[in-house]
Amino acid sequence: MVSSKTMLAVGLAAATLVVFVVVIAMGGALRAGLAPWPGIGVAVLAIAAFVVSRERRSFVVAGLLAASGVLGVVYALIRTEFLMASSFPGPIFGIILGLPILGLAVAGAVGATRDRKRRDGTSGRPAAL
Repeated sequence: MVSSKTMLAVGLAAATLVVFVVVIAMGGALRAGLAPWPGIGVAVLAIAAFVVSRERRSFVVAGLLAASGVLGVVYALIRTEFLMASSFPGPIFGIILGLPILGLAVAGAVGATRDRKRRDGTSGRPAAL
């Protein structure tokens, strides 16, 4: 059974991805006249999703956070021509936000794997001969 906290964490992680996609579709936060609010919102949503899912890790939350992080990094790399024409403030914020979000996703996936192994009763180590 899925807990309400897990569902909330999935919703927050999905909102993180949606905010990133909408800002990119609008041409970036600076062009849309929204800077720095989408970046702050993305960071708060990602951290909230990670914290809410802390007790019971979810691969879905980790996957949505990973998608958000990768999207931010790839967008920033494309817009800055692989950091050849970076300007501050600008698309470089995709990397500044994307890498920590990707780190949260990795931490969530590792936690979900450990939780699953604990529930199944396996240690993950090969049996002694």
